[in-house]
Amino acid sequence: MVDGRQRDQWNHTSQILAMVYNAFCSPKSRPLGPLDFHPLLKKKKPAPTITLKQLNEMGVLTPSKG
Repeated sequence: MVDGRQRDQWNHTSQILAMVYNAFCSPKSRPLGPLDFHPLLKKKKPAPTITLKQLNEMGVLTPSKG
C-alpha cells in the first residue's frame, strides 16, 4: 500500500512540476511532461539505430551464394 500511495503522490507532484516548468520556461526550450519529473517511472529508451555500414560489417548484407 505504501508503494501505491507514493506512486499516486508522485503522479500528482510530477503533473504540477511539469505545469509550473512549462509556464515559466523560455519559448525556445522544449516543453517537459510529467514523465520528465517522475522518479518512479522508467523512461523508454529509444531503439538503437543501425546503419547499413554496420549491417554490412556484421555480414548481414552479404549476398547469398546460390
